[in-house]
Order: sequence, then C-alpha cells, then structure tokens
Amino acid sequence: GCFIHGESKITGLEKIEIGNNVQINTNTLIRGEGGLVIGDNTHIARNVVIYTHNHNYEGLALPYDNTFRFRPVTIEKNVWIGVNVTVLPGAHIGEGAIIGAGSVVRGKVDPLAIYGASEGKVLKYRDEDHYNQLEEKKSYGGPNGNPL
Repeated sequence: GCFIHGESKITGLEKIEIGNNVQINTNTLIRGEGGLVIGDNTHIARNVVIYTHNHNYEGLALPYDNTFRFRPVTIEKNVWIGVNVTVLPGAHIGEGAIIGAGSVVRGKVDPLAIYGASEGKVLKYRDEDHYNQLEEKKSYGGPNGNPL
C-alpha cells in the first residue's frame, strides 16, 4: 500500500513503519535509523528530506564526530507534505496536517494545522567550554565525522 514514484533513498528500513496508501515522490531522502512512523494516506511531495538522527556535535571532534543522536519522527495519517520540506529528528506531525513547500519541521505540529515556512532563528548555542577544549586539541572530524 505504499507507492514510491521515481528514485528516492531510504535507509534504516528496519526502524520504519509505513501505513497504507502512502505516496512518496521522487528524490525523497529518508534516514529512518532513529525510528519513523508514517500514517495511512500520507502524501509526500518530491525533494523531501526526513531525518531521524543527527551527528553528535558534543562528541570528540569538531564540527562533529562519528557518533549519532537518534530521535524518532512520527507523521500521523492523512498528512500532506509539500515539495522541498525538511523534517528534523524528533518531529511529530499531527493527523491531517498540511506542511507547506519549503518548510523546516521541528517539534510538534498540531493536528489539522497548515504549517508554513518561517524565518530562521537561533535555537540554542553549543557548549562553549566543550567547543574550546576540542579546538585546543585540534580534534576535528573528517568524512562522516570520523576523527582525523
């Protein structure tokens, strides 16, 4: 009951649960290693990115190391996700919500909400002491965060 139209990349399949009549359009990137639920009748437009994990920026290298932080994503039923949307780790999109083109989704989107792109803002700051310690040690991450 899931239809993938065109080429997409999906990883972490063992941690993904997809309902019936789910439409996933071309060039979608889904990283499901942190856990992902997509409810029935959800339509995902092209160029959508869904992440359920992120690099660890508080690890042993800068800008990040080769470990990850996992946070599941839930997309309830009857959701429409527009083109060029990014869904961040830990997001929860409520039943019947519509996510407008180009939006970045973090946190909770209420059921039936029509959610649109908003201006960027600082969410929080890195731990300055930790950052300075790693900078002094010249602890940098190379490809995929592997220590140099």
